[in-house]
Amino acid sequence: MGNTGDSKNEFRRVAFQIITARNQKVRLGLIKKNITVDQLPRLDVSELKLFGFQGEEISVIKNRYLEVGEEEVYRARQNRIEIIFNESEFYPPLLSEIHAPPDFIYVLGDKALLRTDKLAVVGSRKASAYGWDCLNRLLPEVCHNNVAIISGMAYGIDSMAHKVALQVNGKTIGVNAGGLLHLYPPGNRGLIDKIIQKGCVISEFALDIAPRPFYFPIRNRIIAGISRAILVVEAAMKSGSLITARLGLEQNRDILAVPGNIDSPLSKGTNYLIQQGARLVTAAHDILEELGIAAGKENMAAAADFSKKELLILDLMPGNEIKSVDYFVEKLDYSVSETISLLMGLILKNVIREESGGYKRIE
Repeated sequence: MGNTGDSKNEFRRVAFQIITARNQKVRLGLIKKNITVDQLPRLDVSELKLFGFQGEEISVIKNRYLEVGEEEVYRARQNRIEIIFNESEFYPPLLSEIHAPPDFIYVLGDKALLRTDKLAVVGSRKASAYGWDCLNRLLPEVCHNNVAIISGMAYGIDSMAHKVALQVNGKTIGVNAGGLLHLYPPGNRGLIDKIIQKGCVISEFALDIAPRPFYFPIRNRIIAGISRAILVVEAAMKSGSLITARLGLEQNRDILAVPGNIDSPLSKGTNYLIQQGARLVTAAHDILEELGIAAGKENMAAAADFSKKELLILDLMPGNEIKSVDYFVEKLDYSVSETISLLMGLILKNVIREESGGYKRIE
C-alpha cells in the first residue's frame, strides 16, 4: 500500500468488489450507471435496493464499507495472498479486455506467470483414458514453448491438464470457484498445493466465499478471459466446458477442440464445437499454430543433445506404436539395463513416455 489516501482508496476498491463479485447482475447495473467505489456508500437505502442489494449487504455498505476492505487486505497478507489491481504490471493483459473485468484478482503463488501466454484447457469431470492420452500427446510441447496451462482444478480433464503441465515442468495456473481460503475441490488439495508451489492459483472472489454451483460460470469467464485460446477435450453437450467455450467466443478467444468417437457422449460436445467452426486439434502443432508460435523450436534445439544410441531408439518408435523393453533389446542387441537407462533418459528429455507396459513417442 502507498500513503494513507491511496490505502483508503484501495480498501474501497476491495470492499466494492467483495460486495458485488457474487452477483454479476448487480455489478453490471452499477457499471452501467457509472457508480464508482466512492459513490456506492453514498447511495440511500432505496437506491441500493433498486440495484439488487439486500439487507445484510446494505448494512455493510452503509456502516462498514471501508473497514471490510481493510480487513480483507490484512487477511490476504496474513495468508501470503497478493491482491493484483488492474493497473499492476502483473494483471493479465487479456483479462482487462473482457466485459466488466474484475478490478483486481487474488493470487496465491507466482504472480509472474500471469504475464505469460496462456492456453485454457477444459473438459469433462468424467474424463476417459482417451482424454488423458490426448492431453499427454498435446500439452508437453505446448508447455515447452513457454505457454502456461490454465484450468479450473476440477476432477477430470482440469486435473489431468494441470498434472501434465507439472510433470513436464511446465507452467500452470488454477482458477478457483470461490475465495482462496476455500480451495476447491478439497479432494484435489494435494494437486492444488503443487500448482501453488510451481505456478499459482487465482480468484476474483473474496477470501471467505465458499464455492457454490452458481459461481462456476463466473469462474469460467476468468479462465476464458485470461487465455489466448481455449482447448476443449471431452465434453458432453450440456456441460460447463461448452459454457466456457461460449464465454471465450464472446471474449473473441480462439476455440479449439479435440475430436472424439461419434458414439461417445463425451465427444458430442467437442464434435459439435468443431461443426460450429472450432479448430480441430490432433497435434500440438495445431495449438501452437493457432497461438502464432513456431512449433518445436525447443525440441529441435534439443535434438543435438541426443546420443547415437538414443537416436536409434527413437528411429524404432514410429507414430503411436507402443514398444516394450524386450523389443529394443532384440532389435539393438543392448543389455536390458542399458536399454532401460536410455529409455529413462528419453523420458527426462520429454520425447517419450511410459504407457501400458511399454514406451510411446510424444508427438
